[in-house]
Amino acid sequence: MEKTLNFMKRACLLADKSTCGYKTGCVVVKGSKVLVEAWNETLHGELYCQNGECFRQKNKLSGGKEIEKVCSIHAESSAVAVSASKGISIKEANVYVTTFPCLICVRLLIKCEISTLYYMSDYMGGNEGLALFTANDIAVIKIQENEVWGRKND
Repeated sequence: MEKTLNFMKRACLLADKSTCGYKTGCVVVKGSKVLVEAWNETLHGELYCQNGECFRQKNKLSGGKEIEKVCSIHAESSAVAVSASKGISIKEANVYVTTFPCLICVRLLIKCEISTLYYMSDYMGGNEGLALFTANDIAVIKIQENEVWGRKND
């Protein structure tokens, strides 16, 4: 369990690198080896989320409204893209992500045939993809924040 908590801590620390207001970190692990690390970020040339302002938040575009105006690449999508560009298979890997993935990232991780998804926080629109993970025999484990940081419940 200690390794699991350490990988989740690592995902949390990666989230701090995010250039998006909704910070998410992701670590992909096979065995004890970290294969890929990623976080959500606004890419160079993006139209939205400029000058430190969140376009989606400012325009009340939550819950999947006008999804084309997503201001960043999600941490999970970035991890898959980086692994693909480097020729690294993440099949049967464990994925540690600070927030439960959106439905698009859920589908992407299923197609990659990951083994287990570990997450800490629920997705703001609900964990809609949980049934898909279950239907595809991918284990999903929620880790409580107080476990990660060694704090007792208040």
